[in-house]
Amino acid sequence: MLSVSTTAPLSLQDAHLINSVLTLGYVLPLYFTKYTRLSFSKTLKNDESRSKGASEQWRDDPAIIKARLLSVLVSTIASLCLMHRIVATGQSKVLDHGWGTTAVHLGFSFRGCDLPAYLVTPVLFLGPLYGLYLSRDLPFMARWTFNEQIKGKFNWVSIRNYIVGPISEEVVWRSCLIYTYRLAGASNTLIVFFTPVSFGSAHFHHVWETYNMHGRTRLALRRAILLTLFQFTYTTLFGFHSAFLFLRRGSLLPPISAHIFCNIMGFPQLQTELRVYPHRRKQIVFAYIAGISLYIYGMRAWI
Repeated sequence: MLSVSTTAPLSLQDAHLINSVLTLGYVLPLYFTKYTRLSFSKTLKNDESRSKGASEQWRDDPAIIKARLLSVLVSTIASLCLMHRIVATGQSKVLDHGWGTTAVHLGFSFRGCDLPAYLVTPVLFLGPLYGLYLSRDLPFMARWTFNEQIKGKFNWVSIRNYIVGPISEEVVWRSCLIYTYRLAGASNTLIVFFTPVSFGSAHFHHVWETYNMHGRTRLALRRAILLTLFQFTYTTLFGFHSAFLFLRRGSLLPPISAHIFCNIMGFPQLQTELRVYPHRRKQIVFAYIAGISLYIYGMRAWI
């Protein structure tokens, strides 16, 4: 369990302010310079899907990814420095306030007793994993090859999606923000169900990107809003899960591993699996139900 001092060195208003500062400090720099800012042609075809123009910069361009990875790295380090200052100020009377103390409070630790916490997220995906088994896409099965699945996908998009993105986001929205609210004396309920809202809200800027990529039409705006609301919903739901893991174990590693795993798996495709494998309909549904049931049990018994 994450520990905190008995007194509250921060007010709840202070925590909300820090929440806003860290969230905006992570997102806004992505638009500060021409190297990190996306660009789109002023003249677009009214087409739902289109090719990238020669003068445009989209989010999956290697140059954009590299610049944005540097941006979030700086933002994450700045967040850690701010938290170190807050921890040092709040704990200076009772503890050595070096970076080691800050690291402990922010959950930078590995303990063998936390190992069951790493299992709850894969268990939840028992249904999708069974779908991969049916398609023979699990590691070392017929359709899986090292060159295609590992070596062939090791690029800047993968580095962003599976390494830098999950680690930096968990450091900012779980480690830094949750400890901020703990210092403010916030309840566990507020922390679990409120802090992920800012995490989900940090994805709202994708509206502009999707709107431009699909032609800046009314249909494009509608699609952009719906896709972004969907992304806000599932990232916030994941935030509930990740915040609970962090609060219960006091370690940042289980949330990071859960984040990476979820990014690799993507959103479950139950309808697609039922359509492709109608003869395994009962087994697929059972796997999904079993995964959800084991997840609920595991969140109570394993964490």
